[in-house]
Amino acid sequence: MDRMREKRTTDLMDVQIDKGTGILKSFTIALSADEVREKVKGKIRTVNAKLRVPGYRPGHVPESVVRRNKELLDSIHKEVLEDLLDSAYSDLFRKASGTVVHLQPGPVALDSRSEEEGIRVSGEMEVFSLPEGTKPFGVSLTPEEELVVGDVEVAEEIERLKVMLSNQFREDLLPDAVVEPSDFVRFRIHLDHPETKETFESEQVSEVGGEQVPDAFTQALLGKKVGEPVTATLPLNIPSGEPGQGTRVEVLPAELLILEIQRRIPLTAEELVLKVFSGEEGSTDKTVEDLKADVVKGLLGQKILKVLERKRKELRREVLASWGIPVPEKRLLREFSRLGIKNDAEREEYRQIFIWQLVLDDLIEREKIEPDWEVLSQEYREILRSQGKAPSQTVDREALSTANQSARRIKIEEMMLRESQFGASELYFGEGGYLEKAGMSRFGKKAPTRPAPSGETAKEESPKTMDANE
Repeated sequence: MDRMREKRTTDLMDVQIDKGTGILKSFTIALSADEVREKVKGKIRTVNAKLRVPGYRPGHVPESVVRRNKELLDSIHKEVLEDLLDSAYSDLFRKASGTVVHLQPGPVALDSRSEEEGIRVSGEMEVFSLPEGTKPFGVSLTPEEELVVGDVEVAEEIERLKVMLSNQFREDLLPDAVVEPSDFVRFRIHLDHPETKETFESEQVSEVGGEQVPDAFTQALLGKKVGEPVTATLPLNIPSGEPGQGTRVEVLPAELLILEIQRRIPLTAEELVLKVFSGEEGSTDKTVEDLKADVVKGLLGQKILKVLERKRKELRREVLASWGIPVPEKRLLREFSRLGIKNDAEREEYRQIFIWQLVLDDLIEREKIEPDWEVLSQEYREILRSQGKAPSQTVDREALSTANQSARRIKIEEMMLRESQFGASELYFGEGGYLEKAGMSRFGKKAPTRPAPSGETAKEESPKTMDANE
């Protein structure tokens, strides 16, 4: 059967890609002898200006003399080959009609013979692109029920807030008191790493049941007394050991010793009203009824987030199952090896997430998605925090690039959800719907493109502005 091929031929380079029928393609790049020879001669001229050879002025060493220095010529050939391949692969990627996620060229070398015959590079690559006809908007999902915030929920949340927002603590706590939800607990943590044998020990304070506190810590501390040792398996931030690399999370056995329990004195309803609306215009006129309305809004937001997270997972499952998405098996095998993922369940979970990100990235380019600047700011700060870096006026371009892509993925996924089809979708996304009631009206709307200041890109402007306002 005749192979269909894409081909570009110039006097210097010939690029061929086997279209085939799947994601795995073969390629061939032929670099002409003229191009190879001219690049080598140019590199020799550059090196020549720095050479110090007895009997010759700098920059006037004959090419034949340079070529007799085998070590120097090998170094020149190596640099030229790297430059040529960079250019060749860039051209290959531009012609690939998709995202190259795996590239495996065959062995290639540059020597004096290459200057006479040219260079030929052959190999395989995986090129990811969505099947034609896929429509990101209007995906059908299962129906959702109406969301209701009941009076009992509101009353319980108000009682919780009376405790959580208080900054006054009891001084009459009995010595045998046990840890309760919302207590602040000061404890010492000790860990002997089972693999590296390193010892970690520190003193920490944790708000039991707090939003940022892992549930494993809460369960380990609840019901314990001061002076009581606790052994538990916990998610812990372990220093990477490399400067600037931050920490990594590992689930390891550790020993805790409770040193102190601090328990809040609940606020009154009136004190809570003042606390919640402090700083707002007209805060002195706020009442308990205003507080209840604010709590309803907050509880509704929590329920919405749970539904949206469920719909995100459903959206991913539906798209991956019904769109006929090509699977880059060779790239995935490389990822499994790099990350040491051997368990079948973990491999399948990683596979779905990896392919989903490729889907989102393809849609981002197709739909010309720009991120919300607020989301980009949050993602940028989170990346710096995870690396143990503090925000500064200097832009971390690598972190910014990662944050930008993450924020764009969030945006296209939100747009797909907003425009998906499911029962009660209007209750969520329609005018005056749940999202607007909870103050989430920006969800899934295209972010306006902010013009860049003269001499800068918009992407470069954003973190500078964010950091200046820290």
